[in-house]
Amino acid sequence: MIEVEVKLALTDSKRVEQKLRKDGFVLQKIVRETDTYFNGVDRDFRKTDEALRVRKTEVLKNVTDLSETDILSEHSTEQSVTENDSQIQSFVTYKGPKLEETSMTRKELEIPIEDDAAMSGLLVALGYHPVPSVIKCRKYYVLDHMTACLDSVEGLGEYLELEILVEQEEDRQQALQQIEERLLSLGYSMQDTTRISYLSMLEKIWEKNGVTYHE
Repeated sequence: MIEVEVKLALTDSKRVEQKLRKDGFVLQKIVRETDTYFNGVDRDFRKTDEALRVRKTEVLKNVTDLSETDILSEHSTEQSVTENDSQIQSFVTYKGPKLEETSMTRKELEIPIEDDAAMSGLLVALGYHPVPSVIKCRKYYVLDHMTACLDSVEGLGEYLELEILVEQEEDRQQALQQIEERLLSLGYSMQDTTRISYLSMLEKIWEKNGVTYHE
């Protein structure tokens, strides 16, 4: 699959969420995602613009039971997703280099796994180097084939990701155009987006604060 995606920082996440709902996007799930990234054995993924990730996802079961006030609350995800009322899913994901200069579009391979800790241990045993986890609460909204993710990222703040998955290279540009049109309807443009990953943003903060980790 090819993941056609854009990302931008938000200062008005409540307004954006209300607009998404007004436009027909439906809340699919609210989750807490813990992403552990690994650097390569034979190459530096930061230099090759690749990514290898193990994701632990705690999925809220009772999204349909939430009121609109709860859904739009700043703290709804943090309060709602607990060990007692969530189901845990895990995935290992590889992302190739970005395919263009304007978005975060990449080829993506993702496989569900039973045990995120065991997979992380396996990768470490093979020589891959983990970095500190990226943790976020995420609301998944869906309309047709487009997914809108409202993210609250620990240490970074609020973000919006818009994504369409396509199978063929020739469908990539049309998907990006649809995403750009959606951005405009939300009051943003491609100039407001960033191609920097959450991990890279956090690494700059860690380095600034003198945080060291094994690479």
